[in-house]
Amino acid sequence: MTESEARLDAELVLKFQAGQEGAFGDLVRRHMKDAYSFALRLCGDPQEAEEVSQEGFVQAYRALGSFRGESAFRSWLFRILINLHRDRHRRRRREETRLAVVREEEERKRAPEEGQDLRAAELAEAVKNRLQVLPDRQREVLVLHVYRGMDYREISAVLGCSYEDVKMNLSLARKRLRAELKEYL
Repeated sequence: MTESEARLDAELVLKFQAGQEGAFGDLVRRHMKDAYSFALRLCGDPQEAEEVSQEGFVQAYRALGSFRGESAFRSWLFRILINLHRDRHRRRRREETRLAVVREEEERKRAPEEGQDLRAAELAEAVKNRLQVLPDRQREVLVLHVYRGMDYREISAVLGCSYEDVKMNLSLARKRLRAELKEYL
C-alpha cells in the first residue's frame, strides 16, 4: 500500500468520524476486494470468506468511531479479519482437520491421470489442504506474505507481534509445507 493510499484512507476515516457516513462506503469500495481475497486465503472457502469479510466490515463500521489511527486502516481491517477467522477456526478446527485428512486419503486412492494440468491441480489442492492445518500464526503470516505481498513490518503491524515473531513463523510455515509437499516438488 502506497503512502498516498494510506493518506486517503486516513482522510476517509476522519470524515467518517466527523459524521460523514458515506466515507465508510468509500473505504469499503477501496478494500472489499482485498479483504475478501485475504479472507479467502485464510479460510479456504469462498462462502466463509464472504461471511468473514462482510462481518469484518460490520465490526469495522461499529468500531471506526474509536479508531485512533495508530496503524493504517488496511492493517486494522486485516487484524479484524484475522480475529474473526481465528474465532471461527477455533470452533471447527478439529472437524476441518479430520475432513482434510479424509479428503487427502480419498484423492490418493483415485488413480491419477497423466498430464501437467492434473499435477498442477493436485499440487494446488495439496497446498490448500496443508495450509489449513498449519498453526494459526504460521498460516496467517504465510498468507499475508505470500498471497498479500506484505513485508515483515506490515505483517507484524497486522498481527500485533514482533518482527522476529513474523520471521520465525514464516520460516516454520515454509519448512513444514516443504516437508509435507516434498512428494510434489
